[in-house]
Amino acid sequence: MSSENKSLLTKGIGGIGAALLVLNGLIGAGIFALPAKMAAELGAFSPYIFLIFGTLMLAIVWCFGQLAALYQETGGPVVYAQKGFGDAAAFQTGFIYYLARATAIAANMHVLLLYAGYVWPELNAGIGKSFAIIALTTALIVVNIVGLKAAMRSLDTISVLKLLPFVALITVGYWQLDFSTALTRSSETVVPAFDTFSAGALLTLYAFIGFETVVVTSGETSSPKKTIPRALMLTVSGIAIFYFCVQWLYWHTVGPAKPDSAPLIALANMIFGETGALIMTLTAVVSVAGNLLANMISTSRLTFSMAQQSLIPGKLGQKLGEIHAPFATPAVSILILGMFAGTMALSGSFVWLAISSVLARLVVYAVCVVVLMKAQRASLQGATLQSASSQSSMQQDNSENDAYFNGSAGAFASPVNLFRRLIPFVALAVCAWSIAQSSTNAWLFLLGELVVGALLYFFYFAPSNKESKG
Repeated sequence: MSSENKSLLTKGIGGIGAALLVLNGLIGAGIFALPAKMAAELGAFSPYIFLIFGTLMLAIVWCFGQLAALYQETGGPVVYAQKGFGDAAAFQTGFIYYLARATAIAANMHVLLLYAGYVWPELNAGIGKSFAIIALTTALIVVNIVGLKAAMRSLDTISVLKLLPFVALITVGYWQLDFSTALTRSSETVVPAFDTFSAGALLTLYAFIGFETVVVTSGETSSPKKTIPRALMLTVSGIAIFYFCVQWLYWHTVGPAKPDSAPLIALANMIFGETGALIMTLTAVVSVAGNLLANMISTSRLTFSMAQQSLIPGKLGQKLGEIHAPFATPAVSILILGMFAGTMALSGSFVWLAISSVLARLVVYAVCVVVLMKAQRASLQGATLQSASSQSSMQQDNSENDAYFNGSAGAFASPVNLFRRLIPFVALAVCAWSIAQSSTNAWLFLLGELVVGALLYFFYFAPSNKESKG
C-alpha cells in the first residue's frame, strides 16, 4: 500500500477525544448490570475489588501506552504483532480481534434496543427491532464516513449525556446516605474466600476490557506519544474510582437484594423515584450508543491498517486501504464493518462468536505485552552493545526503541527503568490468570477462529508471497 493514502488521515483526535474513546470503550452496558452481580458475589467487599484489580489492570493499560508511544501508526494490536512477530502473527491477531470487536458491536445493538424497549416496546420485537437495527447501523456508518471530526463531536455529545446522570446519581445518592451507618458497616467488611474472590475479580477485569480502543486510532491522534499513554492511565484510573463509587453507593443503598430491573435503574428509582429510573434507562441507551460509536471509530481502522501492511491481498486490500478524499476516512472499511456487524445483529449469528470474544481480546492483550517485552529486551541488548563498542549497526526498529527507552528516562539500569521492565511481567500474569478462567467452549471457538485465520493466511497470502519472491 502506498503511503499516500496513509497520509490522508487527519489528526482529528486530541487529548480529550482520546480520553473519551477510552471512556466509551469501557463504559457501555456492563455497568448497568454489574453492581448486582458484584454484590451477590462479594457483598460489602465488592467496591474495594474495583480498586485492587483496577490497579492490576493498569499494568496491562500501561503496556499499551508504551506500545502506542513506540509505534505511532493506525492499527494498534495489528501493528504491534507485526513489529514483534511478523506478518502471520499480525494477520491472526487482526483476524480474531476484528471478529471480537465486530461481535461486540452486534451484541451491543441488541443491548441498546433492550433498554430502549423499556420505553418503546415496539423497538424490541419483530419487524420493529429489525428496522431499528438497520437504522442504527446506517447511522453509525454515515457518522463515521462523513469525517472523524463529525464522529468525535458526536462522541463528545454522547459522553456528556452519559456522564451527567451518573454524576447526579452519585452526588445525590451520597448526599442522602447515612454515612455513620455506612462507615460502620464498611469497617466490618470481611475479605471473602478465595474462590468467591476469584469470581468477583474476573467480573472486575471484564469491566475494564475495551480500554485499547484508543491505540487503534494512533495514526489519527495528535502527538500520540504523549496523548495516548496519558489518556489511558488517567481515564482508566478515573473509571476504577468511578466503579468503586457506584458500587459502594449501590451496596449501602440497595444491599444484597436482587433488584427487579437493571441494578442502576433500581438504584435511580430509590434515589429519584420513577423519573430517575426513566432517566437512567435512557442513560443506558446513550451509554451503549457511545460504546458503539467508539468501537466503530476504532474497529474500522483495523482492516485499514491490515490493508496498509499488505495483510489483505488483491482488490479487497486495495479498497480497504483507501481513504475517502473529501472526508479523510477509510470509508470502505467503515462500510464493510457496519454491514458485517449489522448482518450479525439482524441474524443473531453473533451469539456463537460472543462465546470466545472476551478470551480473544485477552489473548491479544497477552501478545501485545510480549511484544513490549521483546522491544525492551532489544533495547537493553542494544544499549549493552553500544557501551561495548562505538560502532552502531542496529536495525531501525531497535534504534527507535533505544531512543524511547533510553531517552529522557535515563539509563536502562536505573531503578525507574527496572520498574518499567517489571510491569509487563505483572501484566502478563494478569492476562494469563484471566485466560486460565475461560471456559472450554470459549477455547474451542477461539481455536476454530485461529484455524480459519491460519487457512486464510496460508492459502491466500503465502502463495502470493512466494510468487513475488520467485
